Amino acid sequence: MLPNFWYGDAIGNTVVEFNRLLRSWGYESDIFADVVHPKLTARDYREYEKEPDGSWLIYHYSTGSPVNWYALEHGRNVILMYHNITPAEFFDGYDREAAQRCQEGRELLGLFAGRVKFAMAGSAYNEDELKTLGFARTAVVPYILDFDRMTDSGNHYYNDGKTNILFVGRVAPNKRHEDLITTFHHYKRHLDPDSRLIMVGGYDPNGLYYRSLKNLAAGLDLSDVIFTGPVADEALGGYFAGASLFLCLSRHEGFCIPLLEAMKFGLPVVALKQTGVAYTMGNSGVTVDRFNPLEVAELMWEVKNDPALKTRVVESQRERFEYFGRQKMTDNFKNTLMSVIGG
Repeated sequence: MLPNFWYGDAIGNTVVEFNRLLRSWGYESDIFADVVHPKLTARDYREYEKEPDGSWLIYHYSTGSPVNWYALEHGRNVILMYHNITPAEFFDGYDREAAQRCQEGRELLGLFAGRVKFAMAGSAYNEDELKTLGFARTAVVPYILDFDRMTDSGNHYYNDGKTNILFVGRVAPNKRHEDLITTFHHYKRHLDPDSRLIMVGGYDPNGLYYRSLKNLAAGLDLSDVIFTGPVADEALGGYFAGASLFLCLSRHEGFCIPLLEAMKFGLPVVALKQTGVAYTMGNSGVTVDRFNPLEVAELMWEVKNDPALKTRVVESQRERFEYFGRQKMTDNFKNTLMSVIGG
């Protein structure tokens, strides 16, 4: 069960994968949601009350919603899957409704601590939050990812010889696109004039945050800053394959799947090692503990232009990518689940 069942996002993909695996293991399994994308199918969450008392509920927690209250009041044998919630303050001044949803979600989360049988967390960072709130039985259950769906189609976007700096993620204040733009300004001005910044991800063209980013780029006289909007999986591989470096300066992530997508394509990553990014990166890639646009720009230049360094970076990322292998993560989910329902 989840509030919003969206097509193509990390939580929606996880729900689909869990449901498929449970059925393949011989269980009856259905998806319950409130808002459902037109490409997907789910039962209305209120139909859950018809389920037998002995059933188990995996509830995916990621935002404020009336469905949270429903799961809290009606859930039986609940296993919480915590995907994290962005702190509301990131949306202050940009999106009042989003800030309110995040605040409500964080305030309610602690009430689940004494009501669930078990709690799964997408990363060690998420698990630490659950433990702080008093959840007694927890485990890290990372995403079961299908990277085979994303391939290099051969269509490398903006393939004109320029250095392409890539970031993938919806345009939201916690992702700190303004830091990407500021860093790119220093990189392009002082180190690599023949470069561009490509930011892949959905955005509201009338949203205050997006408009502030466009104004920032214009104020810095940056013409090579690209907002692509949402990109389908079959096209996304071309952006990764055609890039020179992946840059992530997000201030809050529960996991950050695009980091692993970059690793799959052998694309060196420079990232701010905070929140869930620290867990996903491990000791791989190039990470910094604090944000300084000049220092980050210099690191980007070194990684791009030092072949030996780039080789070491990519090799470290390959090992980290293998850690999150599909079969390994599937076994982890199954073993965790069996330890709960078997007991």
